[in-house]
Formats: sequence, C-alpha cells, structure tokens
Amino acid sequence: MDKPLILFENVCKSFGENQVLKRVNLSIYRGEITTVIGKSGGGKSVLLKHIIGLVKPDSGTIYFDGKTLFARKRSEQKALREKFSYMFQDSALFDSMTVYDNIALPLREGTKLTAKQIREKVGNRMEQLDIAGIDGKYPGQLSGGMKKRVALARALVTDPEIVLFDEPTTGLDPIRKQSVHRMISDYQKRFGFTGVVVSHEIPDVFSISQRVAMLSDGEIIFEGTPQEIEKETDPRVKDFLRPMDWQGNGSDVNGYY
Repeated sequence: MDKPLILFENVCKSFGENQVLKRVNLSIYRGEITTVIGKSGGGKSVLLKHIIGLVKPDSGTIYFDGKTLFARKRSEQKALREKFSYMFQDSALFDSMTVYDNIALPLREGTKLTAKQIREKVGNRMEQLDIAGIDGKYPGQLSGGMKKRVALARALVTDPEIVLFDEPTTGLDPIRKQSVHRMISDYQKRFGFTGVVVSHEIPDVFSISQRVAMLSDGEIIFEGTPQEIEKETDPRVKDFLRPMDWQGNGSDVNGYY
C-alpha cells in the first residue's frame, strides 16, 4: 500500500482536564474517502480540526505527505491550508449572502482571481452540482438538501486536494441523507479529492468509504475497510455497530450490509 497522505502518530489533545485524544494513530490515503465514526462528543470534530491545522496537538506528530504538519514555515503552512476545504456540519452558509456570494467567498478571500474568473469557476461548480439558476436566492429560501449542495459547491470551488466533511448529513431525512452520501461519492470520483468524513450514519456511510476508523474514548480502536469492520471482534466496535444504537432494535449488524 502507498504511504499515507496524512498520518497521525500518538497524537494527544486535552482541553483543561478533559483529554479528548489519547495517543491517536491514524492513516489517511490519497484519493480515498476515510470515514471516522464514533459516539457524539467523542472527539471526531477535534480530530478533523487537527488535520486542517486549526488545533495543535499537545504531543505526538501529524505528517502531511511525509513532512510534519506543524514544523513547516509559516508560508508553507499557508500553502498547505490552501489544499484543504471544509464542509461544516450545518452547512455554515451566510444567510445575508446570496447563493452565488456564498460559493464565491473562498475565491474572493483566498485568491487573486478577477471577478470574471470567479464567475466562471462558480458557474461551473453550480452546473456540476445541479444548482444552476439559483444564484440570487438566499439560504433561507432553500431546502436542507439544496443547502448541502451549495455548501459542497463552496467547498469544491477552490479545487482542493483534501475535503473534510463534519457530519454532512445532520438534520436530513433518510432519503436526503442517501442523496448527500451519493453526492460526496460521485464528486470524489469525478474530482479525485481525498475525503475525510466524520459521521455517525452507520452503516449507510460505509457505502461511500474506502476506509473506516473508529474513535472511542479518545483512541482509534479500529482502522480498516468497511468489510473488515463488519468482521471486527472487538466488543467496543461490535456494540457501537449494533443497530439498536441507531435503529432502536438489537438485530445483528450483518443484516444491514
């Protein structure tokens, strides 16, 4: 197997007396979707913020393409951050801005593109995500699923190498959740970005993932393929995957793959 694009080695992070990450080891590979699962409040979003450099570890090392993430010069860190994009849990669209302005924002703030070039890039992404023609609408006028498409268009408009998705299907009904999962998978295949998804939508999210990691009590207790996690014998993993945790019954997980 190729070397990981992003590698966590014994990463620890505490906030006050609350130790959120405990010697986390994790490998994320180029061109794949890796999904991090675990209980709510278990540190998944904190892990994402480490990847993009918003949070620094107390100890341990994070590597990007073989080089430590936080030992780079400031200019190198800035260039590295430009390779990333982030799709937030609640879409994080600005209600006072039109759809067009929301999508164009990263280009206006982070590039020196002309207004014409920005129009072209925004227009292309809107067409690709089937949201052309809603440029002048505001987020409050859109359905939950349409907001997700706008948020994804904004995340992809800068042509990122890595896209981080923080609970991308929160607040959606089952049909729209499946639609968002398909959308992420389809556009990852089309654009070839490396995706990291934080989610509790199991087993649905496994269908779009090449790799799965489970975070429990601040530690990665499983890392492998969706097929491998189905066969995992660790009782902590098996208990989390039991449908009673998300469907209200105690049937065996194998019936849901």
